[in-house]
Amino acid sequence: MTASLLDVLRAIRAPVAAILLTLAIGFLLVASITDEPVRAYRDLLFANFDSLSNFALFLNRATPLTLIALGVVFAFRAGIFNVGGEGQLYAGAITTTVIGIAGASMPAIVLFPLALLGGIAAGAVVGWVPGVLKVRLAVDEVVTTLMLNIIVLLITSWLANQVIRDTTAYGAVSWMVPETIWLPPMPLVPRATSGFLVAVVLAFASWVVLFRTRWGAEVRAAGTNLRFAEATGVPAARRVITAMVVAGGLAGLAGSLYVLGVGHRFEQNFSPAYGLVGLTCALLARTHPIGALATALFYAMMLNGAAYMQISTDVPRSLVNLLTGLLVLLMTARLVRAARHA
Repeated sequence: MTASLLDVLRAIRAPVAAILLTLAIGFLLVASITDEPVRAYRDLLFANFDSLSNFALFLNRATPLTLIALGVVFAFRAGIFNVGGEGQLYAGAITTTVIGIAGASMPAIVLFPLALLGGIAAGAVVGWVPGVLKVRLAVDEVVTTLMLNIIVLLITSWLANQVIRDTTAYGAVSWMVPETIWLPPMPLVPRATSGFLVAVVLAFASWVVLFRTRWGAEVRAAGTNLRFAEATGVPAARRVITAMVVAGGLAGLAGSLYVLGVGHRFEQNFSPAYGLVGLTCALLARTHPIGALATALFYAMMLNGAAYMQISTDVPRSLVNLLTGLLVLLMTARLVRAARHA
């Protein structure tokens, strides 16, 4: 058995153990609620694969989770605890929508990249602000990212209700973006957006960038010890800011791909706390890009499965929120314990 394989096994041992323990506790909770715990758990974990449409919904849910988790990985590797994924996601979604609606008369070959890049840029800006404040003024990033979440959500609410609201529809939703810039469906899975393929490619690309390039090594050095990295000639401050720009851009891309591939408009409540769940995915993956892809798939399976479980049994879907919190608790405890023994 090679050393690299042993490293992989050691890396996944704790997350897998935490997942198994969480599922075991969850099963006991389900058994105390319903007379059909096996059926409930079967729907929670496997109903996503019952039909092609269910599988498509599963992939669509996994796409933003993967991209936000990848962004959190970049931030964590740079030593930033980024809890601003939700705001960055919404910034990307609203910007893509506004550009799509305002440029409806433009040819698709121009409007599509403009809308997509606009969403990425908006998320990147929302990520750049706490990065600069952290490096230049030592402002706590948890506070700034949380505050930016609130600010962005309020701005998008105003835009969706007052400026671009579809007056023929119910609720805070915008007009549709032009059909000419909708993302094509995924091959063999018609209802799934091809954005999932983008997320998979970016997961592997993130691994290469973080672990096989000089820039990635400098980001990790800055995250380990900023002052020491600066003393050895690494432009650590710039790397931290750049990592937050990348993190925000990936979350903004998630919002953009949702609008172009799934919703085709901005909906104020389109996110079931993707930012928080994406953060959980990154933690569970121990801030590894490929692990983030795997944990995003796991959470997408559970989030969608919770709806199927509630339909077929009397188990509320809020059970998944409880399991998510329990999993974060277990992973945090393990991470703290590992840090103390390091």
